[in-house]
Amino acid sequence: MPGRIAVDLFAGTGAVGLEALSRGAERAIFIEKNRENVGLIHRNIAILRYQDRAQVRLTDAYRWARTFEPVEQAPMAVFLDPPYREYEIHRRQMSQLLGSLVAKLPADSVIALEARRDLDGEILPDFESWDIRRYGDTQIAIRVLSGTAPGPVSEARLAIREEPAADREEEADV
Repeated sequence: MPGRIAVDLFAGTGAVGLEALSRGAERAIFIEKNRENVGLIHRNIAILRYQDRAQVRLTDAYRWARTFEPVEQAPMAVFLDPPYREYEIHRRQMSQLLGSLVAKLPADSVIALEARRDLDGEILPDFESWDIRRYGDTQIAIRVLSGTAPGPVSEARLAIREEPAADREEEADV
């Protein structure tokens, strides 16, 4: 996480992006469409004194993903924890959002997605490239973008795969 830009899509309270900042993210971008939640995110950022490293956008995550273009080529970390009903109501849009991120994010960027239901090839583009983990009824799908043809495993991918299982489980509850 150190030095990365974190993006918290479907930010809600901003807990995931705030956690990324506490773990050394250079800065965080919070994407949330609910005006009350955006106010709460601003308050949480102020309480933790992260105003200089945080940007909050009142916008729809799907619209943001369509127009997003990375300014820098440094790896990013994008976290998605949408309301679980999004996978049923907006199945096609969720797949397009993920496909857009995969196509646009710089090499060695990480995408982490939380879901309650089974994730499959209809939602996850290039399904075999995702590391899917189960924690009770919750699934976490992680993808590190190589940006090149399949080859040696990047340092970012190794860091994720070598993380102790106990730590992953604890972090999944955040």
